[in-house]
Amino acid sequence: MKDIPIFTGCDGIATLILRQIPYRGEAYVLVRSVFTSLEACLHECESFCRAAGADRVYFSGNADFSDYCVYASLIERRILRSQLPQTTALAIPTQTPDEWVQLYHERFRNVPAASCCRTAEKAYDIVKDGIRIGIGQIDGDRILSLASIARGNGTDCLCALAKLCEGDTLRLLCAQQNIPAMKLYDKLGFSRGETKEVWYCKKTLAI
Repeated sequence: MKDIPIFTGCDGIATLILRQIPYRGEAYVLVRSVFTSLEACLHECESFCRAAGADRVYFSGNADFSDYCVYASLIERRILRSQLPQTTALAIPTQTPDEWVQLYHERFRNVPAASCCRTAEKAYDIVKDGIRIGIGQIDGDRILSLASIARGNGTDCLCALAKLCEGDTLRLLCAQQNIPAMKLYDKLGFSRGETKEVWYCKKTLAI
C-alpha cells in the first residue's frame, strides 16, 4: 500500500502514511496545514485511513496536539563506539531475505512506531557460536533496526552491528515507550539526545 504525500481535504492538508497497514494495521497522519479546525482535519484524514484498512491511526505535524495522548516519542541516542564492550558475535549480510523480513515483522510487531520492512535492504543476521541470535540493519553511522531473537542477547547484537558502522560515534532512534530497548541503551551508556518525532493518539483510543 502506497503513502499519500499530499492529501488535501476540506479541512486541511496532510501526508498519509499507509504502508504500515498490511503489516501492523496502523496508519500515520502528518498534518501540514489546517484550514478549519484540527479536529475536523484529523477526522477527515482518519476516516480515509480507516477506509483503507487501518485499525489504529496516529497523528503528528504542524498543529497543537496538547489535547491528545502521546503514543510514541522517538529520541536520538548516541555513543562512542570505543565505549561499547567487545563481543564475539558477528553481523553478516542475510542470505535469507524473505525469512529475515518475516522475522523482522514478528520482532517489531509490538514496538511503538516501528517501521515496516518490505525488503531486506542493508539487513544483517547476527551470529554467535554458529547460532543466529538477532537481526539488524545499519546505514553509515546509524543502526536502523536491532532485535535479539532470545532474551539476554541485546548487548551482543548491538555490539556486533556497531563493528560495521562508520565513524567514531554510533547513532540510533528509539521510542521512549520501548522500555526494554531504552534500558539496554541506558546500561551501555548511550546519551539521550533530541526528540526527533512525537506521534499522538486520541484519548479515547486504546493503545
